[in-house]
Amino acid sequence: MEEIKLYSARVCPFAHRCRLALAEKGINYERIDIDLRNKPDWYQQINPAGSVPTLKQGEFMVAESLVINEYINDLADTSPLFPQTAQQKALARGFIQSTDTSFVPSFYRLLKAQTKQDQAKATDKLLAALQQINEALKTSTGPYLFGVEISLADIAIYPWFERWAVLKHYRGLTIPDALDALQKWISTMHERDSVKSNAEEDSFYIAEYIDYASGKK
Repeated sequence: MEEIKLYSARVCPFAHRCRLALAEKGINYERIDIDLRNKPDWYQQINPAGSVPTLKQGEFMVAESLVINEYINDLADTSPLFPQTAQQKALARGFIQSTDTSFVPSFYRLLKAQTKQDQAKATDKLLAALQQINEALKTSTGPYLFGVEISLADIAIYPWFERWAVLKHYRGLTIPDALDALQKWISTMHERDSVKSNAEEDSFYIAEYIDYASGKK
């Protein structure tokens, strides 16, 4: 296998997805962190949009975290990160697409909301998204979203739960105890080696997301 380079950033949850997928697949790679506040000129040649993540393997390059993760999954037959049946695989893809257009934007909407009224509306939408995730976990046959093995669906949403300290710190929002399946899933994810090896302290995220919370970004 040709050497893989992942252009990443410590703070970026989208790049975090790809680091988790690579770790779960046991694929060696070179990690190159980009300072998103001061992007090097040469990175524009890698990714003209200047965004992360970008994966490069030989002359091949691909951007967008969800596309990258499917590519990573296809690189090796070991530790498959999709359910094995066509129907379950379709459901997993549907879940990823749904949460990427509901849960993920709701996280940022609340963090960026500056008025109490806007924060209340954003909180309601985010809690509704959390409830949907909780219900999906309750119907699973295992500790993960699609059974006994971790999948790209789990990886797609986990980075925002690692960053939940940001919402707790700036908006006072904790994950309700009533969402017991979600709480258990978070604890299970925390124990994975892939998660531990890519984890950052709460204080790091709190400091990095201050511009979002103060309305400067």
